[in-house]
Formats: sequence, C-alpha cells, structure tokens
Amino acid sequence: MISPHNYLLRASCMVAAVWIGPALAENLPEPVGHVARVEGAAYISSRGYTNAAKVGQAIVPGVGLSTGAEGALGVILGDGSVLSFGPHSELTLDDYRFAPAADELRLRATLNRGTLNLIAGDMARLDPQAISIETPDGRIGVRGGQVLMKVGP
Repeated sequence: MISPHNYLLRASCMVAAVWIGPALAENLPEPVGHVARVEGAAYISSRGYTNAAKVGQAIVPGVGLSTGAEGALGVILGDGSVLSFGPHSELTLDDYRFAPAADELRLRATLNRGTLNLIAGDMARLDPQAISIETPDGRIGVRGGQVLMKVGP
C-alpha cells in the first residue's frame, strides 16, 4: 500500500518533470546532421561532455568532433555535405544553418588538427560564400566540390 507521503512525493516529482522537462528541451539546439561512420576511437564533445561517437548520433552546432590515433569519423549534414576525418583530427562545428527559404546558409567550422575531407552539398551550390573552415594558419573558403585539408605536422 502506498502511504499518502509517498504518493505526494511521487506526484510532486511527476509535476516537476512535466514542468522542467520542456524548459530544458527548449535549450537544446536542433540536430543539423548525423554520424554516418565510426572507425576506431572517435568522439563527440558537447556542453562539457565527451562521449564515444556512434553511428546515427545527432550532430548539433557547437559540437566538437575528434578522432584518436587509429580513428576515423564521417558526418553527413542537412544539406548533404559530408565531413570525413582521419586519425588525430579535431574539428569544432562553430555554426551551421541550412534554411534556403529564409536565405540562411552557413557552415562555419574550425579544424584545429588532423585531416578533413569535405564534400560540399547543396549549400555550396546555392551560396558559394556560405562555407568557411578556420585553421590555426588562416581561413579556407569552400566554393563547392571536394576539399581535402591537413592541419598540423
């Protein structure tokens, strides 16, 4: 038998979850892509947490993507752009917005180290100025097609 005290505690927790849950969910950015391939050590960092990457995992703006010594990672973004990383790579997806109807097209990322093979999707076709990759040595504008870059030794 459930005592009145336990019943009230459970009811209070349910009300708190219903009230707080949506407020927390509103702060989460919308997914802009997903992990398509993982080989070896590959990680996703967001909001101070780092976890092993998994195929199908959502990608959101602000996320950090990294690979270990034997790692590789493939990501597909909403416009069909493909990002592939080799070993010892580290990239932050600084900003991504693919909303052609609102004339909002941008992909901004920072490649700190490693290799990146970027196959530009619809965004580059619609706005050749929309894709930009920062590196420790400068900025690379991607005007379409495929770009392979390496940062570091």
